[in-house]
Amino acid sequence: MTSIPLYKINSILLFCFILAAGNILHSQTDTSLIIGNFRMSKVIDGDTFRFEGLDKSSRLLGIDTEETFKTDDAEQKTNEIALVWEDFYKSEKGESTMPVKTDSPLGFEAWKWAEAFFSDVDSVRLEKEDNERTVDIFGRYLVYLIAYKDGSEINYNVECVKQGYSPYFNKYGNSKRFNAEFTEAQNYAMENKLGIWNPDKKHYPDYDIRLEWWNKRATQLENFDAKYSGNEMYFNLSEDNDFRRLADNEGKEIIVFGSIGDILTKKFPYLLRIPHNKEESFNIVVYEEDIKVMDEANIETVRDYYIYLKGTLEKYNGQYQIVLRNKDQIWME
Repeated sequence: MTSIPLYKINSILLFCFILAAGNILHSQTDTSLIIGNFRMSKVIDGDTFRFEGLDKSSRLLGIDTEETFKTDDAEQKTNEIALVWEDFYKSEKGESTMPVKTDSPLGFEAWKWAEAFFSDVDSVRLEKEDNERTVDIFGRYLVYLIAYKDGSEINYNVECVKQGYSPYFNKYGNSKRFNAEFTEAQNYAMENKLGIWNPDKKHYPDYDIRLEWWNKRATQLENFDAKYSGNEMYFNLSEDNDFRRLADNEGKEIIVFGSIGDILTKKFPYLLRIPHNKEESFNIVVYEEDIKVMDEANIETVRDYYIYLKGTLEKYNGQYQIVLRNKDQIWME
C-alpha cells in the first residue's frame, strides 16, 4: 500500500477547510434572507396571504394576479361580469390611457387555485430579495414564498407565473435572485397558453401593453444602477440608504430618481409626490407662476415611469423637496 506524503495530506486538509468555510459562508448569506417559517392563516387572493405571528403584512415579489371580489357572493359577481367581460373592462378602464386593475374572472380563478395549492401545506418559508430594501412603500414585507409540497420545495411566486395566473411582474425591477426562473416560467405559460395567456379565458386584454410598460421601468432601474449607483450627486428615492443621505445635502444641487405617485392640484403650490415609504415622501413643488411647466414636462406621461429631477434640495414641514421651475429640470432616460 502506497503511503501519502505528509505535505500532500496537509494540502488536502487545507483545501477541505477552505471549501467548508466557503460553504458555511454561503449558508450564512442564504440564512440572512430568511424572514422565518409561518403557518398560513388565510388565502385572500392569488397573491395576498395572511400568516400567523408575522408582524407585518406581505407583498409577494415578481407576481401580480388579477383582482377578485372577496365578498360572500364573489362567485356570483364573477359569473355576472364574465357574461359581459369586454364591456365591463372597458367601463372600468374609462378614459385611462394605461391598463387598469379590476376584478376579473381570471382573478377569481387564481384565488381558488391558490387555495387548492396551499390546502395541504402546513407552513411556508418567507424569504427576502436582499437586505437593502425589505419592505415596500406601504410597510409590507417584500417576500418570496417557499412551500414544501410532494417532497420538494416550490417557489410559489415562480409557480404562479408558470401556471399562467400572473405575469412576471417586474414593474419595480427585475428579480435579483430569480429573474431567469421567472422568465422561463412566463415563457412556458405563454407557449402553453395557460391562464392569462389563454385567449379563451376572461382576463385583462392588454398584457402586451403591461409587459412593455413594466419592462421599460425595469430597464430604467438597471440603467440607473449601472450609470449612477455610488455617485454622490444622485439619489434613488426608493433606496433607504440614498434617502438617508438627503439629510447631508440640504441646500445643495442634486439629482433624484424616482416614480411620481400622487399629484395634488387642489391648491397652489401643486405637489408631485414621489413615495419612499408609508410615512415619508419626496415633493416636487410647482408654484402658480410656473404652472406651464406641468405641460412642458409632460407630467401626465412621465409619471408612469421613473424620472430624474435636478434642483436645490430643500426641506419644508419635515418633507424633502425640490422646486420645479422649468422643463429641463425633469427628464427620463
